[in-house]
Amino acid sequence: MDTNLPEPAEQLPTPLLSALLKHARSGRQRWHMPGHLGGLAWPAGLAENLAAIDVTELPGTDDLNHPAGVAQQAMELAAAAFGAGHSRLLTGGSTLGLQVLLALAVGRGGSLLVSRTCHQAVVHAAALLDIQLCLLTQTGELPPDLSRFSLFPQATAADVIRDLERHPRCRTVLLTSPDYYGSCAELAAIAEAVHARGACLLVDEAHGAHLAFAPGVLPAAALAAGADACVQSGHKTLPVLTGGAWLHLGREALASGRLDAAALTRLIPVFQTSSPSFPIAASLDLARQLMALTGSRQIRLQLEHLEWLRQSLPDWLACLPSRRGAEPLARDPLRLVLTARDSRQVAAMPALARHLSADGIDIEFADLTRLVLIPSLWQSSANWQLLSDSLHRFPVPSAGGLADASSQLQELETRWLRQLDKTGLSFRVSPGDALLAPGVRASCRLETAAGRAAAQALVPYPPGIPLVWPGEVLTPDRVDFLRRLLDNNISINGIDAGNVQVLA
Repeated sequence: MDTNLPEPAEQLPTPLLSALLKHARSGRQRWHMPGHLGGLAWPAGLAENLAAIDVTELPGTDDLNHPAGVAQQAMELAAAAFGAGHSRLLTGGSTLGLQVLLALAVGRGGSLLVSRTCHQAVVHAAALLDIQLCLLTQTGELPPDLSRFSLFPQATAADVIRDLERHPRCRTVLLTSPDYYGSCAELAAIAEAVHARGACLLVDEAHGAHLAFAPGVLPAAALAAGADACVQSGHKTLPVLTGGAWLHLGREALASGRLDAAALTRLIPVFQTSSPSFPIAASLDLARQLMALTGSRQIRLQLEHLEWLRQSLPDWLACLPSRRGAEPLARDPLRLVLTARDSRQVAAMPALARHLSADGIDIEFADLTRLVLIPSLWQSSANWQLLSDSLHRFPVPSAGGLADASSQLQELETRWLRQLDKTGLSFRVSPGDALLAPGVRASCRLETAAGRAAAQALVPYPPGIPLVWPGEVLTPDRVDFLRRLLDNNISINGIDAGNVQVLA
């Protein structure tokens, strides 16, 4: 008899479940993903019956990894709704989609030209596939009226052309558009330039699943702009359970032979569980239907609410207008980014985030000088009013009293951009070897890590863009910068209680 079994009473707690149920009953306002708004965006009764549709692969339910029946029909409807040549439903998020897409378009041991602001999932997928990542040097500057509302500039067509010539082995380009702040790349011009050079354009469109449903009102979706393929996180902006994603292949990419849809049946089971979640996939199917039928109306309604909020903001706060006149849209107007109108007051933004939380309003995230909120397309006018009321209850900060602190935060953001430039930095081993190769790894204090090679990515999260890549040698300047971020309450994945994993 095993005498080491725990006492029954020790196993009574359900800490995670209890915390989630408590949160669900709290009545807190949701200004964050997922976009189903706690199930309020779904037809009545669906949220209460999710367990009933959680079944295994049966004759009537099909197989998501090898679709031939109703799952195949759902894929075809998704392709038609999003303007794709071929679409797949994924239950492992855009992370899974990026793994599959890189395996399809680049292959093991290939080379990929990638934005320096790529998500950590790209670095990890490249490590698994032994892909050499060649970084885009992003020289474009944000327009003056956008710079306060986003941390990172997008790559330009000129950047892509220059670096494709600099890295002739790269026949595939991967960009992130929109980014976490809603900034969009000039995808049409980039797609034309990439195709003129015989290369393939992939887009991490995790934050842009809604763009296809309001052309001309929102920035062009990746496929409409000419991308060969894209991955979308349905849950980020649409009424989809967390983990739901679409992988879309463009019609021209299939017709030209640049990509092969048949290969997905071979590749998806390599990365996706053999038991993908039917409730997640069903929520993708429902979201596609809702958006095809009512998406344009919901988008326009939320843009009206957003414009109302902008015009009713306290005088010291600012957000971008929902429309920018006749010029091309450089950002997604549905991504609500708040910052101080006067740069001397930006140091008040973290305090504003705490105030909103105390008022029962949960936002997506706060960085050093701005707040990012993701309104659901089904956000009610009452929710918008509650947000406005809370913003007005926050005490107006004194510009003079915050000037020094605000200046320091802005200087730190300037350093953040410089830290993303990998030019001249040293990698002791490749990211794949740092993460996966046999070898001795050790833990050390961050302040003593200068000169050591990181054994894993160090990632401020959100936005999930690696600041230090696996295998990269930590310089004294980079260590100091990481400490500054931690001092300013920026969470960094890969740093645990001040310790980092390094290669011995």
